[in-house]
Amino acid sequence: MLNIEKPTLIINKDIVLSNIKTSKELSKKLSISFRPHFKTHQSLEVGTWFKKLGIKKITVSSVEMAKYFSNQWDDITIAFPFNILEIKKVNILLKKITINLLVDSIETIEFLDNNLNDKILVYVKIDLGYKRAGISFNDLKKIKLTIKKIKNSKMLSFGGFLSHFGNTYNSKNKTDISKTYINSINNIETLIFNLDQRINFSIGDTPSLSILKRVPDYVNEIRPGNFIFYDLYQNKIGSCSLSKIAVRMICPIVSIYPKDKKILIYGGSVHFSKDFIIEKGNKCYGYVYYGNNFWNTSKKIGYIQSLSQEHGIIKIEKQDNYKVGDLLSIIPIHSCLTADKMGEYFCDNKKISMMKT
Repeated sequence: MLNIEKPTLIINKDIVLSNIKTSKELSKKLSISFRPHFKTHQSLEVGTWFKKLGIKKITVSSVEMAKYFSNQWDDITIAFPFNILEIKKVNILLKKITINLLVDSIETIEFLDNNLNDKILVYVKIDLGYKRAGISFNDLKKIKLTIKKIKNSKMLSFGGFLSHFGNTYNSKNKTDISKTYINSINNIETLIFNLDQRINFSIGDTPSLSILKRVPDYVNEIRPGNFIFYDLYQNKIGSCSLSKIAVRMICPIVSIYPKDKKILIYGGSVHFSKDFIIEKGNKCYGYVYYGNNFWNTSKKIGYIQSLSQEHGIIKIEKQDNYKVGDLLSIIPIHSCLTADKMGEYFCDNKKISMMKT
């Protein structure tokens, strides 16, 4: 039995494996490639769970993460526009594995062409309305010039377009997810029509998995990441049920304030991050459960009302027999950031290490 004295992140392997299998089976049904994003779990050990299920290629969010996983994986896409200051690291990686890069500027293309030691596949990042990174889908002139630059280069091969359907995270329910997904697909179709040529598209986000039934023939790859653990945010927008959430933060009760209907836990923003959802007009940093079974969602006693560095304040909604020193199970808002904050987690009483930054 795991001896928990401080905030401790745990995962449920059975749920994780189920989530991986479901997503893999969906990609097979849709006849598209499944390239999961590893930024959520960031673990070599968890990576082997994917391998055992037949996954052969992955996505990461940084050159450092590609380096970390390069001992196990030989086909990695770095889904962040390339930072030219890391060219030496990429040239070293190219000696041992296949790396695919992301570009959205002529300057980066020219730099890569002049400084790469080996040929490499690059994707052009397309912004479909999320406005975080990439060339806008309606900037036809720049897109055509970018493709031409890549095709005329000595060291680069054009792999197609890559996009993140980030607007799905602004959804309120599954209907919203579907509408946002359709809008993004329509923007892709506008681009493909204006280019008058078929170009492969790699798409990535977790919420869209919940509504995918078919994809256009030019979508050849999906790159979800959060799906492996899911979290309360995904549940809130209709992307998953509580039963699919494979992660819990376990925190000890430090003090109880019955008059204020509050509990103080050891567990703050340095453990959870500052992400929150709004419920009934109030900020919520996580659902709180009491009981010996950390995965039982039937005994919700409240929610985290506020966080400071180590302090977590729980608003009590339902009284129970909890006392100082007892452990509470909490579903975090954003599992990716929570795992990154913690730097490790436990599964079946065993510590699982993550990439060190």
